[in-house]
Amino acid sequence: MKKVFLMLTLLVFGLTSCGENKAAKDSKKLRVGLNAVFAPFEYKENGQVVGFDVDLINEIAKDLNYETEIIDQSFDGLIPSLKAGKIDVIVSGMTATDDRRKSVDFTDDYFVSKQLYIRKKGNSSVTPSTLKGKKIGVLLGSIQEIAARKINGAVVVPNKSIVNTILDLKMGKVDALIMDNVVAIEYMKKNPEMEIFDEKVDNDGMAMAFDKGKNAELIQKINAELKKLKENGKYDELLKKYDLRK
Repeated sequence: MKKVFLMLTLLVFGLTSCGENKAAKDSKKLRVGLNAVFAPFEYKENGQVVGFDVDLINEIAKDLNYETEIIDQSFDGLIPSLKAGKIDVIVSGMTATDDRRKSVDFTDDYFVSKQLYIRKKGNSSVTPSTLKGKKIGVLLGSIQEIAARKINGAVVVPNKSIVNTILDLKMGKVDALIMDNVVAIEYMKKNPEMEIFDEKVDNDGMAMAFDKGKNAELIQKINAELKKLKENGKYDELLKKYDLRK
């Protein structure tokens, strides 16, 4: 009788272990690259990287049985890191431009934003029509840098840190900044000496980026999850949580 009980115990234990091993095997890791200075999309709070993008990819990853590992780094290094295999996906408010599509594959858009043109409050010499010869601060590798380089005669001053671009404006090292509108508004709450003098609508939206030609099936699954989140109301909940509703 004891032998039968022992065999049953071992059998049940073995089945349980197999189930746990299978679950562990089926659970995959997704290394998520971002630059945690774009509140409310990604930023640090109490030492943790949080934000709309983080919640969104975590929600999608959970439904697809992925674990996520957040890797915070400079924005201009995200695509090189993706190409080098150091991260699996970029989720960092990255706009899906035609130029970027040459080296990465994008998911469907998950947010469409505007570009704000910012100057020191009261500096009426900086206007949309007087940017020729003016120094414009932008984040290195961003869509704002691309926009600035299209301004005839403007002197583009790229920086690896968005915080440093703001400091440059406050110290008079640049005459204007171009920033994403949601991000700009967050920074302007703490820097009231800045003001908006122009805005332009993005032609392209923000999307998640994967190395080109390597993740077609996963991109398709993420697009399906994005659609589902928008249909079941969870996407709107995240917009409301981070005050991103238009």
